[in-house]
Amino acid sequence: MRRVFLTGGTAAALVLCIHSLAFALGGNYPEGPLAEQHTDWPPGLFELAKSEGRVNGYWVNSNDFFFYRGDAESLEKFLAVYGKVGDTPLKVVLHAGVVPLTGSLGKPKTIPFDWQLNVVRRGWGVPLDPRRPKDDPGYVATIHIWLSDKLPLDRLKIPKHIDVSSAGDIQKFIERHKSRE
Repeated sequence: MRRVFLTGGTAAALVLCIHSLAFALGGNYPEGPLAEQHTDWPPGLFELAKSEGRVNGYWVNSNDFFFYRGDAESLEKFLAVYGKVGDTPLKVVLHAGVVPLTGSLGKPKTIPFDWQLNVVRRGWGVPLDPRRPKDDPGYVATIHIWLSDKLPLDRLKIPKHIDVSSAGDIQKFIERHKSRE
């Protein structure tokens, strides 16, 4: 009886491990030009992802994350291409604070970047759009920009039709400051 319990317990643990792996697949995009074409991405999105200045990229499940380094002029060109991407909400999120770091999945984050492109499949981190067919949920592409000396707020030129919001970094600081009183 004990042997059956141990074997059953081992089998259950193995199933749980395999099950969790099935929901956490991921990998790194190799350095250099992107070769893989995502045929189900919105028009223009693949061209944006392979833009000059990409310093890293990886995918987790159906979501892709790309990291770029550049100055205000490079970002302006990037945003102009982003502004032409179809079939996705266009949103820029502004962050204050130190320049973030990225790196390969499972490795230390040592690569500085200035902005990030997140391509998230609806239903895998963003809600489904009830107007879309179930077999084609679509994607949401969002750009995160970290303000710095290279990318000062007064030099950002974001196309008017792109939604811009704050990541809340400054508001969180103000709230922490006021709570100390």
